[in-house]
Amino acid sequence: MDGWIAGAAGPFRRRLAADWPDLLQDVRLEVLRLLRASSWRGEARLKTYVWRVTGHTCLDALRRQRRRPEGEPADAALGLRSPDPSPLDRVLDHDRSRVLLTALEAVPAECRQIWERILRGLGYREIGLELGVSEGALRVRAHRCRKQAADALAGNAVASRGAKTEA
Repeated sequence: MDGWIAGAAGPFRRRLAADWPDLLQDVRLEVLRLLRASSWRGEARLKTYVWRVTGHTCLDALRRQRRRPEGEPADAALGLRSPDPSPLDRVLDHDRSRVLLTALEAVPAECRQIWERILRGLGYREIGLELGVSEGALRVRAHRCRKQAADALAGNAVASRGAKTEA
């Protein structure tokens, strides 16, 4: 019977490459379930029946694969992901934190003060009152700080904490 299943599922193998072993198991289970339910009436040969069940199961698998969001692994769709980060994720998180801290050190202290207040949930008006500047001027400073931070993250940070170099 495994030979019949493999032969019938063969045309789908390339499109279901990652799910292939699971698909073969699904077909076996479906054939067993249908035989137990006495759905095979014996009008056709058993081989023909298994081929039809295999074809329908493969088509269902293709439809599920199409509904799965792009880039999402099959295990994530089933909720089988581990709650703990992988070693690679830990290394990437550490590296991301290191890059962010380096960028934060590259911007002027005034920018860090503005961001600290923004993170506390203050609006531009309240921050402007605390720092003694108008709301419009603060918006311009915040924009410049975002630009400096983006440059620092891109590796274009100036050497001395935001000091301008003359060209």
